[in-house]
Amino acid sequence: MLKLQNLSISQDQVPLFNHLNVSFKPGQFWGIIGQNGVGKSTLLRTIAGINKPLNGAVLIDGTEVTTMPPQLRAQKFSYLFQEQEATLAFSVRAAVGMGRYPWHSKKADDNKITEQALQQCGIQHLAEKSILRLSGGERRKVEIATCITQQSDYLLLDEPLNHLDLVYKAHILKVFSAISQKRCVVMVCHDLEVVKKHCTHVMMLFANDCYLTGTSATILTDANIGRLFNDHHQYD
Repeated sequence: MLKLQNLSISQDQVPLFNHLNVSFKPGQFWGIIGQNGVGKSTLLRTIAGINKPLNGAVLIDGTEVTTMPPQLRAQKFSYLFQEQEATLAFSVRAAVGMGRYPWHSKKADDNKITEQALQQCGIQHLAEKSILRLSGGERRKVEIATCITQQSDYLLLDEPLNHLDLVYKAHILKVFSAISQKRCVVMVCHDLEVVKKHCTHVMMLFANDCYLTGTSATILTDANIGRLFNDHHQYD
């Protein structure tokens, strides 16, 4: 189980939230929603151990994430950044295969898992193409496939639908839902309809240190959604 215990987070030394308490479990598909600038990406980065919390802890089965060796942490978390820049001319197959690095498993097994991810994400036809020659949408598919290849317990996704067309969004959301049957998917998303349709649980972030968590049915009420749209975050 992934647990946020009295977690306090900040961005550029500005406190955002204090005493966050929530648990994420395998079998759940979480949507994190809130207005721009409220701290969704900062929260996700803190959960992954990229950012250090101000106070409190992120725990995996009772172990604090920041104390885990990098390899073990990579076995627990796959993290999809909101925006990623390709700089080296790897093939798509090689890039997706890098998701196997934390496991040091047999090459034959790694190759099989990589091929499955290519097919699952519908990019097997791009396998030999350089990632530097892909469109924005194609690169996003490769980034998602790499996370899937990693086979971590918790899939942390920051705006995974960026640059994807409507047809592919529908496809990959079904993939995420299937993964969440055995693992846990946590997704930052701005599309309320997507969250309503696909997520089992929701974390709704408001300004002024307020948040709500629970099942989609209990959190995505008209009253809470109205409050979300009327929420005003102070931008610098």
